[in-house]
Amino acid sequence: MSLSKEAIQHIQNTAIEPEKRHIDVDGRQFIIDNDGLAREIERQVTEKFTTNTLSSIVAYIKARDYQSEALYLQIINEREVVLKSTLKDDNTRDRLIYAKAIVPNQNFKSFLSAEQLNIELQSKFKQNADRDILLQVVGNIKDESVQNTSDDGVSQTVTIKQGVASVASARVPNPVTLTPYSTFQEVEQPERLFIFRMREGAKGALIDTDDNSWQLQAIQSIKEYFEKELAGSKNIIILA
Repeated sequence: MSLSKEAIQHIQNTAIEPEKRHIDVDGRQFIIDNDGLAREIERQVTEKFTTNTLSSIVAYIKARDYQSEALYLQIINEREVVLKSTLKDDNTRDRLIYAKAIVPNQNFKSFLSAEQLNIELQSKFKQNADRDILLQVVGNIKDESVQNTSDDGVSQTVTIKQGVASVASARVPNPVTLTPYSTFQEVEQPERLFIFRMREGAKGALIDTDDNSWQLQAIQSIKEYFEKELAGSKNIIILA
């Protein structure tokens, strides 16, 4: 005697009682299908917010309605911060909100024309004494005299225009201490050391010394910002 397709399906559906189709194994949830095979029910992951400011993360934390749950504020680097939930049953964490700083693209190690370098210094660096000296040099350099630059291996002396017709020698300090926009705007921008070099054609380059101490300084500044802004918030663990 053959059974219809509908009858077979009915038997399969009733072979396992509905209340027994859902099982828990060490905190992991499974569902039993019609063939008797177990399929794990994946946890619904929270969709994270994205932002470009530290203040947005502060606002998110202060507005949350689950004060008893621990949250982990991870400072990944000087430009990235993420807020994560506590460990879930499946050994994962939700990424609740992620912030990435908006910083200008800085063309270090490349030789630029005096005009390009002038724009870079004014638009991508904070004002300080060394930046003012470099602006004076690159803004007034005599193109035909650059090839006669005096170089002692550390500092360079170049001929710059002084007034309408006269010229003068200007000594370029090395290394120079500059403050490029490198991290979130809510914190102090870290100072960095650069080697400034010039060559024929009135071209100059700011070469990063690759000293990563400024990155550690920026991370510490971000940590201190959160410690101040979240002083009254509970169960926030800052990882820096």
